[in-house]
Amino acid sequence: MDEQKNEVTEVEVPAYQNNKERLLALINGFFVGLAIIVPGVSGSTISMIFKLYDKMMDAIAKIFKRFKKSILFLLPIVIGAIIGFVGGFFAVQSFVDSYTFICVSLFAGLMLGGASEVHDEIRKEKGSERKWYDYLLLGIGFLFPIAIGLVFYYGQEVFSLTALFSGNSFPWYTYLIALLLGAVISLTQIVPGLSATALLMCFGIFTPIMNSVSLTIWGENPMWFLVYVCLAIGFLIGLFFFSKGMNHFLSKKRFSTFHLLTGLTYGSIVAMFMNTEIITVYQSYQNGTGNLTLDLGVGIPLFIVGFFITFLLIFYMKKKEKKEVQKE
Repeated sequence: MDEQKNEVTEVEVPAYQNNKERLLALINGFFVGLAIIVPGVSGSTISMIFKLYDKMMDAIAKIFKRFKKSILFLLPIVIGAIIGFVGGFFAVQSFVDSYTFICVSLFAGLMLGGASEVHDEIRKEKGSERKWYDYLLLGIGFLFPIAIGLVFYYGQEVFSLTALFSGNSFPWYTYLIALLLGAVISLTQIVPGLSATALLMCFGIFTPIMNSVSLTIWGENPMWFLVYVCLAIGFLIGLFFFSKGMNHFLSKKRFSTFHLLTGLTYGSIVAMFMNTEIITVYQSYQNGTGNLTLDLGVGIPLFIVGFFITFLLIFYMKKKEKKEVQKE
């Protein structure tokens, strides 16, 4: 009986009902793009908070079957992501570098304020009873992003590819590795709790890639453009195949899958304060180069502000939806 309740009939590619929904998707995309710059922030978790995650997975998974409808749905998200990434790179990156803890605190508050939206997906599955493996998935989801952050931090030397991407020329296998890295990075848009920045940092290529955006670097080594292309191709291929897998679980085992996703969402918030970049900030407090008083004095209030901004926004949206339902 439970198996029948958990199975959901496959639906057509979702579509926006009005311009307000398109604007919300654009904003979602903006934060997803910005998440690539801010350490520890998971783009897929943000999509879940904006209630676009499963719809986005559905659109990506069906992009070849329903190409036009999928593109129309994904377009506002992609445009927002480009704006967020470019704006983040040129306007936010220097601030993030100087005030990492403060930026992470703000984003953590924003994500915590909206995390209940992910948990609500479990409550919506009325009639489904929790099994022991649902609790297990919840626990695994919570611990996974925290473990990833710590493993990558303590295994930096093992995973580092810094030397490979820091020279003036690249061996042929650099482009193959870039393809694989692009596919791995696409997981951050599929699996909540995984941060693109954190993964790039753990492989030691975040700084080389960021520093490569320079006319001087491009002039010395124009093959960087081929690296960018390989990363993008790998990302798109990974995004398509991984989204098909996730879309399958969302349609067939939605109740159990959202236990895992709920754990990943809350675990990712904790992991934002336990990853390679933020641990470096903690070390700066010990050696006297960091400003603990400033970070806590500004970071904690911004965390609270971020929480209430998202919480109140979601409260307003739910209240509005309730009124619309009553009118109908």
